[in-house]
Amino acid sequence: MSQRLYLGLTCALIAAGGAVLWWAFSGPATAPPSEHPIDGLRDTTTVGWTNRHTATIDADDDIDALTALGYIHGMKRAWTLTVWRHTALGTLSATFGDELVPIDRHARRLGLAHHARRTYNRLDSTVRKRLRAYTRGLNTALQSGRVHQREPFLYFDLVPQRWAPWHSLAIERLMAWTGTSPVAKATPSDSGLADFRTADRRLRHWLHLHGRSRSVAWATRGDTSQTALFARHVLGATADPVVQEVVLRRPGTAPTVTATLPGAPLFPTGRAGAHRWTYLMSSNAQLTPVGLDSTQARSRHERIAPARGDEQLVEVQRQGTRVRVGSIGPDSAWVLQWPGLRAGTDLPRWLATANLDGQRGKAPADFRLMQGDGLRVDSTGTWSVQGQPPVVDRGPASILVGRSDWATYQARVLHAEARTGPVDPAQRSAGDSSAWAAALLPALVPSLDALSNADSTTADARSYLRNWDAVYDPASIGAVVFEEWMRAYQQAVGHLPSPTDSAFFAAPRRRRAFRTAVDSLTQRYGTDVRRWRWERVVSARRYFPVWAADSLVAQDLSALSSTRFAPLNRPGQGHASALSGGPTRVDPPPLGPAPAHWSGWMRRPSGDLTVRRLRFDPADFFARSLLSRDRPTSVAVQQAPAEHTTRLVPAAP
Repeated sequence: MSQRLYLGLTCALIAAGGAVLWWAFSGPATAPPSEHPIDGLRDTTTVGWTNRHTATIDADDDIDALTALGYIHGMKRAWTLTVWRHTALGTLSATFGDELVPIDRHARRLGLAHHARRTYNRLDSTVRKRLRAYTRGLNTALQSGRVHQREPFLYFDLVPQRWAPWHSLAIERLMAWTGTSPVAKATPSDSGLADFRTADRRLRHWLHLHGRSRSVAWATRGDTSQTALFARHVLGATADPVVQEVVLRRPGTAPTVTATLPGAPLFPTGRAGAHRWTYLMSSNAQLTPVGLDSTQARSRHERIAPARGDEQLVEVQRQGTRVRVGSIGPDSAWVLQWPGLRAGTDLPRWLATANLDGQRGKAPADFRLMQGDGLRVDSTGTWSVQGQPPVVDRGPASILVGRSDWATYQARVLHAEARTGPVDPAQRSAGDSSAWAAALLPALVPSLDALSNADSTTADARSYLRNWDAVYDPASIGAVVFEEWMRAYQQAVGHLPSPTDSAFFAAPRRRRAFRTAVDSLTQRYGTDVRRWRWERVVSARRYFPVWAADSLVAQDLSALSSTRFAPLNRPGQGHASALSGGPTRVDPPPLGPAPAHWSGWMRRPSGDLTVRRLRFDPADFFARSLLSRDRPTSVAVQQAPAEHTTRLVPAAP
C-alpha cells in the first residue's frame, strides 16, 4: 500500500474521530435560549444560568419572579417533573405500562390529585394568582423544543402535557407523603395492612425518595454576627438532581437565596434579607383501628386507564376525614389519618417565607401538610425552633434538631466542637467521627480480651477494632468490624449494648456476637481482613427513577438502563451518628440506605448560601469516568458566575 494511501486513511480516521468527539461533547441543542416570550409576563425578566448549575432571577415584582422560577424548573428538571406529576396524578400506567397500576391505585387512594383540585378551588385570589404565574413559566419551558429533544422524552416518544396550576398542589402532597414514615411491616394481628404497605413501598421505591427522617438542622454561634445555620435534607437513593438553588433579586428588596423543589414554589432552606430558615419537610400520618360507622362511611370512585389494558375502577372508602386502608373484621378496619386527606396547602407559608406573597411584614400562615419542624435565625443571629421536632438538643453555643434517635449523637459531636470556638460548617458537616461508637468502644472492647482459641482472622479483626478511632472513613476496617459486631449482638439479644449494660453474662454474649460477626464477614468478603473496608460494605448506590424500574415499564429499557442510566455506585462513608450523616447496618431506614442528600449552610445574616450536593448528568461525555469518589465540592450560590442568560419577555399581543 502506498504512503499516500496510508496518509489518506490516517487523515480520514482523524477526521472521523474529531466528528465523533464533536458530536459527543456538543450533544443536542438543549441549552436555554437567549430570549423567550411568555404570555402574561408583566415585564422583562432575566434568568441567569451559572456554571455551578444554579440560577439567578432578576425581576421587577413577585409575580414575574415566580414565572421565572417555573421556567427554571421546567428547563432544569423537566424529566423529574414529568415522573413526579404522573405519580401524583395516578397516571403512570397510561404512560409507562400496566405493571404500574398498583402505584396508580395507591396514589388515587391517597387522594393526591383529588384533594389538590379541591384545594385549588378554595385558594384565595392572591395565592391563586401566584400559582398561575409559576405555572406560566413552567409551561413555557415544558413546551419548548429544547426540552422535547432530551433523551428520556425521545426514548419514550413522550411530549410533556401542559401543566395545570393545581398540579403543583398534587406535587406538594406527594412531597408531604414521602416525608411520612413508611408503614411498618404487618404482623399477623394487622394483616389487613399488608396490601396497603406493599403498595406504599412500591410508590417510594419507584421514586427512590425515602429516609427523610434522617434529615437534620443545626446552628452554632461564636458571636451574634457569626451564627451559622446548617441543613441536610436526605433524599433517599435517587440519582436525579432534586433540589434547584436560585437567587431572586427584585428592586428595593434584599436578595432571596434559596433551595427550591421542582413542581411547586417550595423553599425548604434559604435566606430572605437577614432572616434564614430551614424546614425538615416531614409530615405526620397515623394508621389506627376503628369500629365501622355506617353514618360516617362515604365512597368515591376513580378510573385508571392503562396504556394497553382495560380501564380499572378504584373505590376510595372514607370514614369521616380518614381513609379506609384495610379490614380487621366485619365491624372494624384500619384507617389512615393524614393532613393530605383534606383540602389545604402550605403554599401561603412557603411564599411568605421567601418574601414572595406580596404582604411583607405580615406573619406567615401555619403549616398544614408539613409539620413545620426546623430552625429559623433572625437578623440578630438568634435562633428559634420551629414546629415540634422529636429531637431538640441544645448546647451552650449550638443547637441541633432532627427526627431520628441518631440526631442525639450528632448533637454531641456538634456541641463538643462548638465549645472550642466557631464551627466551620463546611468542615464539620463532613466529619465522620461517631460519638455513639466512641462511647461504646471503651466499655465493650475489653470483653474481647478473654476471647479464647481465636484464629488468625478473628485475631486480626480484634486488632483492627482495638486500634479504631471511631471514625467511619471509607478505608476504615474497624468501622466494619464494630458495625457487624453490634448488628450480631442486636440480633441475638434484641437490643444494642450500652456502656452501662449490667446484664448477667454480658461479656460472654459480646464474645459470642463478635465470633458471629467475624464468621459473617468472612463468608461475604473472605479471610483477608484488609478487604473489609467501610466503603465496600456500605456502597452508596443511587438509582435513576423509571430506568431503575425496568421490570415494571412496558418499554424495553435495557439499552440505557444498563449503560447511561445504570445505577451509580459510590464508596460508602460516614455514619448515621456522625455529623456527615450516612449509613448504618444496625438501624437502616425501612426502605434501605438513603445515601442521597443535599446540604447547605449560611454563616452570617447576609452571607451566601453554600451547598454541597452530587450532580451527575448522564448526557455528559465520559460522565461516569469523571465522577469523583470524594465528597462533592462546595458551591456558593450567590457568587456562582452566569455562563449565559435568558431574557423572558412579554409575548406580543
